[in-house]
Amino acid sequence: MIEPMPLHAQARRYGLLPAQLAHRLDLFRDANIKDGDRILEIGCGQGDCTSALALFYPNSHITAVDPGPSDYGRPETLGQAHERIRGYDIGSRIEFVQATPIAHLKNVEDGTYDIAVICHSLWYFSDKEEVRATMEALRGKVKRLFIAEWALKSCSREGDVHVQIACTRATCEAHIPDSRENIRTLLSPGQIKQCVIDLGWSFQRELINSPSPLLEDARWELYMLLEKDVNEEYTFMKRVKDRIQEERIQVVLESMLESVKSSVESFGGIENVACMDVWVGMFEQGSA
Repeated sequence: MIEPMPLHAQARRYGLLPAQLAHRLDLFRDANIKDGDRILEIGCGQGDCTSALALFYPNSHITAVDPGPSDYGRPETLGQAHERIRGYDIGSRIEFVQATPIAHLKNVEDGTYDIAVICHSLWYFSDKEEVRATMEALRGKVKRLFIAEWALKSCSREGDVHVQIACTRATCEAHIPDSRENIRTLLSPGQIKQCVIDLGWSFQRELINSPSPLLEDARWELYMLLEKDVNEEYTFMKRVKDRIQEERIQVVLESMLESVKSSVESFGGIENVACMDVWVGMFEQGSA
């Protein structure tokens, strides 16, 4: 792994937030990724992790797959972000593919990739069955598997609020079948690990990463919950009432929102909310 320039300079040059780049460096530091590996990234989004992989592994080619439409995302859409990244010097080693992972894997030969990287993207999947089908489709196509996802626990009380936020948003989206939000399937590390092992992958090791307080993900998620419209109504609760008919679920979600607000107030405001821990699991191709 090569770091050709200071982290802040890398982030500035490639349009990345320093805390996001540093977080991914921390995750990859102990990963089973080798420079020169043929890397398949599942759920690349706007390409923050993709760019980090290209920077940290300068002899690797990255195929970054995401089913999202090119106009998805804000303030920068997927299409805009991918086009920007292609224009960098690292762009020649990156291939963006707009497809579901399963559809893409059907068109590649066995052994095409050395490793699949799934970094903070499993919660975007529509349900556990889609996760399971993707893990099954990966078998034979890749030799190793690296997964990093939020751990649903925190070593700090400030990070516990992030767990509350995630559970609140996930509970809402679980009652909206056609949801396209970023937390749809709230899998725990234990559920992820067991799902992968059940499909014949050989478990290698796992670790817990405690992110820097500078990492903004928890605060971004919180802003989504506390955003208000012109009538000073929480847009989250407006979505709940518009999309979920059962009053009991509406009441539960409003109570969960109130609980989050109380927790934030107890820590002195949004700026003091931190990210929860991250679970990392590493697997190798096994026999079913």
